Amino acid sequence: MGLIKLRIIAFIVLQCIIIGVVPRIFEDQKCQADTPEGHFRPSVPHLTLTEDYLNQFKEIIIIGDQHGCYDEEQLLINRFQLNDTVLKIFTGDLTRKGNKNLEVIRYVKNCSSCISVRGNNDEKTLLMIWKKQTGSNYTYAPADKWMKDLTEDEINWLKELPYSIYLPSMNSRVCHGGFLPGGIPIEDNRPYTIMNIRTVIADPECPGGWRPTRQEFLDSKETPTFPWASQWRGPEHIFFGHDHSRQLQLYPFATGVDTACVRGHYMTGLFIRGPRKGTFATQPALKKYYHGKV
Repeated sequence: MGLIKLRIIAFIVLQCIIIGVVPRIFEDQKCQADTPEGHFRPSVPHLTLTEDYLNQFKEIIIIGDQHGCYDEEQLLINRFQLNDTVLKIFTGDLTRKGNKNLEVIRYVKNCSSCISVRGNNDEKTLLMIWKKQTGSNYTYAPADKWMKDLTEDEINWLKELPYSIYLPSMNSRVCHGGFLPGGIPIEDNRPYTIMNIRTVIADPECPGGWRPTRQEFLDSKETPTFPWASQWRGPEHIFFGHDHSRQLQLYPFATGVDTACVRGHYMTGLFIRGPRKGTFATQPALKKYYHGKV
């Protein structure tokens, strides 16, 4: 099966080269984008949760992107009785686009049974704070003025959000965006990739045979694209957010739980351990907070 798959990929790439699509795609992005200046690397990039730590809790739930949707977050937590006996692991993007970013940060930070990875919008929050601190002429956009009310302690907490959270006893990992498929080691994924990847195309020049891309970079709709998670073959099961347009994603080795609450859809949690394992917790959005495309 592996040889057949490689031959199919090679045929697709060859056809794209013939019609002149792939060279333009390859020029648009590198195999992995560079991490921008001003990036704050956490002291523990990939956090491991031991079995002793996990045993403190009766249940574990993975909760999708928040984007400042504090009211929906609290409704979800109260409705499904997600008290301190339930470990709540957030897929990042705690911040931006919604209306109560400070409230979400302060709840997750001060919650003894909450933990989160860093999302691409949390990264943008840190980059804008860095620009404000290093550039005297930089001003926050109206939607981002809440950032000026963050305390130094809260900023430092955001800086320490890891890229991924590893649960070795469950052979699982949580991140925001995802990882390059094709057998690439987790540690060989750059921070930008982990926080931003959604879609891949076949590229024999890239490690593992896949290149991250975005649909708007493609000149031809005939170019085959794939959700990265559909091509992920483990061995760890990955729980992730970020990919709001595809909504809930269920693959053999990966599960996506960003269901676009900030865009007026709903917030999703998935129990992965305890008596409710395999069931979902959902909360409809109270309104559509964000009307942008990205």
